Amino acid sequence: MSKELKIGLISLIAITLMVWMFQFMKGKNILKEVKSFEVVYGNIEGLKTAAPVEINGFVVGSVSDISLNPENTRTMIIKFEVQGEYRLPKSTIAVLAADNSLVGSKKIILDFDTVCSGADCAESGYRFQPGLRGVLDAMIGKDNLKDYIATLRHEMRPVMDSLLASLSDKDADNAVTKTILNLEQSMSNLASLTDAMNSLIRSTYDDLNTTAEGMAVVSTSLASTNQDMERMIRNFAELSQQLVDADLGTAFGKTDETFDRTNSVLKELETTVSKANDSFGKINDLLTKVEDGKGSLAQLLNNPEIYDNLEATTEHLALLLQDLRLNPKRYVRLSVFGRKGNAYTLPEEDPAYEQQEIKKEKVQANN
Repeated sequence: MSKELKIGLISLIAITLMVWMFQFMKGKNILKEVKSFEVVYGNIEGLKTAAPVEINGFVVGSVSDISLNPENTRTMIIKFEVQGEYRLPKSTIAVLAADNSLVGSKKIILDFDTVCSGADCAESGYRFQPGLRGVLDAMIGKDNLKDYIATLRHEMRPVMDSLLASLSDKDADNAVTKTILNLEQSMSNLASLTDAMNSLIRSTYDDLNTTAEGMAVVSTSLASTNQDMERMIRNFAELSQQLVDADLGTAFGKTDETFDRTNSVLKELETTVSKANDSFGKINDLLTKVEDGKGSLAQLLNNPEIYDNLEATTEHLALLLQDLRLNPKRYVRLSVFGRKGNAYTLPEEDPAYEQQEIKKEKVQANN
């Protein structure tokens, strides 16, 4: 054999041994027949993968996988493997039992009565019915539990009799007896206090009746005013809802804005009034001067001659302008090539003359 072949065989054997040892530490023996089964539990607290699977206290396999049941999320699916040629009937109960160790772990015990044959044997992948066993049952055993309870009862009876005798002896000097005596004294004092309370209640029975009648009157009054109170509460609720619907915040904001604008307008009005007061003061001064006869305006208003002259001047100016418009030749003469202009011709109807005559007639009529 070549060195390469020897090294390959040694490596293969080493790898095989490592895989076997790893599986063996996990509780699996790859050299034996392995069947896989499953069971569904509700609460698996303390159960872990690689937990032992036993038959009558002998480990025949281990738990291989723990997963959530998709059909019912309150339960867990436990898969375990059984090594060896064990024929498990389909009626086998997979009991979840507490381990005898102090760690608090759990294990699975396969419980069945007879060995199966043929179609009654469970094949790999079969789901067994679950079972549960308590801590005391696991430590003592289901068959020995009744005997253990009977023995415990028999052994505890003398202790209980001695304890009862010690408690019934009032002269015994121990803490339990003193505690019981103190308890009896407390109960006696409580009975006396109860009698005193009964006497007090009987003596105040009439007062209690009067108080009860007063309370009844008060209750009647409260009942009569209940409708009014409900009406007030309902009106208050409607008012609150109206205030909420009115959006007072926006209204108050607009009111503040209006007040600001009003203040601005009032300030401007105040300025205008101040200016108006100044103007009125100046007008008052002017009127005072007019009344006192000071200034041209006062002379114009108080002196009738000036008014008449002004009116006459105005009339003459109006007549002059009208005559200038109607008879321009009277005032302007144009000559072309040294020729003299035409002589002024008095119009047949002079409007200035007519107006002067009309005015004279009005004056004569007024006189």
